[in-house]
Amino acid sequence: MTGGDLSSFESSLGEVFRKMGLPDPVLMSELIDEWEELAGNPWVGRSRPVVIRGRTLVVEASSPSMVAFLRYGATQLVETLSARFGAGVVDQVEVTPPSRN
Repeated sequence: MTGGDLSSFESSLGEVFRKMGLPDPVLMSELIDEWEELAGNPWVGRSRPVVIRGRTLVVEASSPSMVAFLRYGATQLVETLSARFGAGVVDQVEVTPPSRN
C-alpha cells in the first residue's frame, strides 16, 4: 500500500466508524499520542483522553478535585483540538473523575 492508499483507507475507516456511532480509532490514537503537546496546561499530568463520543471528548482527571479545575480550560482545549483536527471534530470536553479500576 502506498502512503496515499493508506491515507484514503484511514479516512474511509473513520467514516465507517462515525456511521456506526463509534469513535474513530485513528483520531483517538493521534490524540493520545499528541496529548501532552496538544493539551498543554492545565491538562498535562492532570488528565488523559479516554474516548470521543460523537463530538465530545471524554477526559479522565487524575483526581476528583481536578474535575472542576479542568472544566475551566475546556473551551481553550476545544479550540486547540479544532485547530489540529478540524472544526466540528470535537465540540466539547467532558471531564470525569478517575475510574476506580
